[in-house]
Amino acid sequence: LLNRLMSHFRQRKRPDSHAPVRPLAQAVFCIDVRSECFRRHLEDIGGYETLGFAGFFICFIRYRGLDRRHDINSFPVIMKARNVIREIPRSAHAVEVPRYRAGARFIYAARHLLHDLKEHVITPYVMVETLGWFYNLPFIGKSLMPTWFKRASDWLKHRVTSRIATTLTVDKLPREEVEEMLAAEQRGVIRQALRERFNLTGARLSPELVESLRRQALGEQPTGRAIGFSGLSEDQQAELLQALRDEYRIGSRWMGAKMAQITQTGLTLDEQVFTVGFALRMMGLTANLGRLVVFVAHGSTMDNNPHESAYECGACGGNDGNANTRLLAAMGNKPQVRQQLMKNGLFIPEDTYFLGGQVDTCTDDLQLFDLEDVPATHRKDLHRFLGDIKEAGLQTSCERLAALPDVGSRVSPSQAARLTMQRSADWSQVRPEWGLARNAAAIVGRRQLTEGLDLEGRIFLHSYDWREDPELKALEIILTAPGQVMEWINLGYYFSTVDNDTFGAGNKIYHNVVGRFGVMLGTQSDLRMGLPLQSVMDGDRLYHEPMRLLLIVEAPRERIDTLIRRHPILQRFYHNRWVRLVNLEPEEGVFYRYHHKDSWQRTVL
Repeated sequence: LLNRLMSHFRQRKRPDSHAPVRPLAQAVFCIDVRSECFRRHLEDIGGYETLGFAGFFICFIRYRGLDRRHDINSFPVIMKARNVIREIPRSAHAVEVPRYRAGARFIYAARHLLHDLKEHVITPYVMVETLGWFYNLPFIGKSLMPTWFKRASDWLKHRVTSRIATTLTVDKLPREEVEEMLAAEQRGVIRQALRERFNLTGARLSPELVESLRRQALGEQPTGRAIGFSGLSEDQQAELLQALRDEYRIGSRWMGAKMAQITQTGLTLDEQVFTVGFALRMMGLTANLGRLVVFVAHGSTMDNNPHESAYECGACGGNDGNANTRLLAAMGNKPQVRQQLMKNGLFIPEDTYFLGGQVDTCTDDLQLFDLEDVPATHRKDLHRFLGDIKEAGLQTSCERLAALPDVGSRVSPSQAARLTMQRSADWSQVRPEWGLARNAAAIVGRRQLTEGLDLEGRIFLHSYDWREDPELKALEIILTAPGQVMEWINLGYYFSTVDNDTFGAGNKIYHNVVGRFGVMLGTQSDLRMGLPLQSVMDGDRLYHEPMRLLLIVEAPRERIDTLIRRHPILQRFYHNRWVRLVNLEPEEGVFYRYHHKDSWQRTVL
């Protein structure tokens, strides 16, 4: 690998008298090893520049999707969330929202009813007789016609819930605006309560009466007779105030909880400017921006796989990162953010438009989000990009499928599209994709080091330009956050390969899910950790080559030494050889291998 990189580096280092050509688009992928193949095929089409960045895209957020009941932590598990982001319906689809929510509630209730009936002590015996026939449909469909059954299920789901366009809560509201918004909501609830309980209408529902009751319920003024209201005794009014607090949730406690929830949602303008600017500088995307810049997260769609999170984004805590890309793109498109960035020395051309997307690593389909906001001037660029990413995805599928043992040979693009979809929907498939197997190294540096090289999907690629990082902030984050995640992934595969009985999960054919938090083999065993055999073995042959991560960093050595002395976690990685560190000295064009305590040895190639 070092020989190939050095030869490539020397060729690329030759001076070029031509001015840089503006790319058709730039696509920023996650550093995941599976992105290397997709990036290579997209660049082969011509006119595109790709970069690599940790999949959380420097957005430390807790995210709640539309009608989801819980937040997900979409950032590395070693970090803490700074902001909360919600997915909400777009205003233009307000008419469809009631139908969507009704359908979503029905699906949620039906799903949980079936789960509760199956898990109860007594009801499973009754279910076999009464509902057993119902399970024949998914059993036959998933077993014999998985692709057709998935399409039919998706069609039925969208018939029940309808499709609605969504957006994210990007901006953080000022506290004064939140207080007024909640006060207006509370006044509406109080009017409804007075109509329901006392049949008050018209002039009897005076603003003074409503506001007086609201302030008393919140404890902002002493309890007494409400202004403009003499129709109730003091006992009846006290009962009304207690009902407002308990039943209608108008009280200081509920007010404080809602205030905390809303004021944590979104980002301030300063936070948005910092996030966009820092992200662009970290990835070296500070000049020659294309008309389209696409941030690409990744996830994986598969059925009946308890280890599905192992195929998702490690930098997003085992979740997909679509919310992070949508958020970063939305912030980057805001004129106020661009104006502040220009004052800070970072110019984004007026015709550059940011988009968020996500690639499904099982099917290699790349989906773009928030296309409703794309201006008319960029429709042709978008159409061309959509066609090219489809072609790159098909070529990626052809290459990836050839490595799977039950395919074993190169297939045509049309066959690749059919096979990847089938593997994604097949609930009996023990190996829908290889995941991050065979990961071996990570490269932190400019794309020029690896552009045009076939790295066989084995290398983590993180874009970094040391010339844009004089204060070491970017490199410090890369080595301590994404660098730590890459090390965890590498060692997870390493130990699951060298001793799967002890550190792995065994054969997934015999897995039983325990309590929705682990798996065991058969009917009795310890909870199994690590990865199953099918993730690292090809029959009796090792597919994953167990080796400790080789980390290659393009930056001056003294900068790396400074960070190692500053962070004990880096000392444990490099001094104990859990990670083998190699430096590419950019000015010399020479590799140096790190030894113990600030000792470097030049590598002769």
